[in-house]
Amino acid sequence: MKNSKIHLKTFLKMKINNIILKFTLLFFLLYNSVHAVENSTFEIGSDKAKITIEVFASLTCPHCAKLHLNVLPEIIKNYVDTKKVKIIFLDFPLDLAALNAAKIAKCVPRNNLEKYYNNIYIKQGEWTSGRTIAEINSKIKKIASETGITEQDFERCLKNDKNEETVLKSRIEAQKKYNISGTPTIIVNNKKYDGNYTYVDLAKYIDKLN
Repeated sequence: MKNSKIHLKTFLKMKINNIILKFTLLFFLLYNSVHAVENSTFEIGSDKAKITIEVFASLTCPHCAKLHLNVLPEIIKNYVDTKKVKIIFLDFPLDLAALNAAKIAKCVPRNNLEKYYNNIYIKQGEWTSGRTIAEINSKIKKIASETGITEQDFERCLKNDKNEETVLKSRIEAQKKYNISGTPTIIVNNKKYDGNYTYVDLAKYIDKLN
């Protein structure tokens, strides 16, 4: 019975977060759709690479963590470091917690972005387990502090409307352009990748394009 109550609380928390995010997205569409915003992204690899991989992810998504930690490092080693592939990491938050974590990434010094994303995914089970969004934010703050973000920087970043607009714009444009509905989603040279999200399958796909 106790476990059932815990699962119910977790389910309700996720539902509330998703409802809040949906209202935020609706508000953005109604009042901000006419404003152009420069899309702040995390990119690795050469601009001269023949292949560009866009990774749309939600920082609260376990499958995104698996892709980021177990698959992409090999892709980076064998294709990005050899200048065959460029990877662009893009936001597609599925809930309010993911939205906030993505907003903070916009304020992390560029040389520490890789560390931030790695830690966010490695510790995903810890910071997403907060019972309230305030508790979750506090745990994100702790992770961000390891990349040079002070408490004052964190609070300013979290309240920064431009950061929120940038993250939401990324999700909205992805839905429009690629009809993305879930994460992770990989786009290779502007075409949705429909294969298995393993290194072997992704590498085979890349090799065919080279």
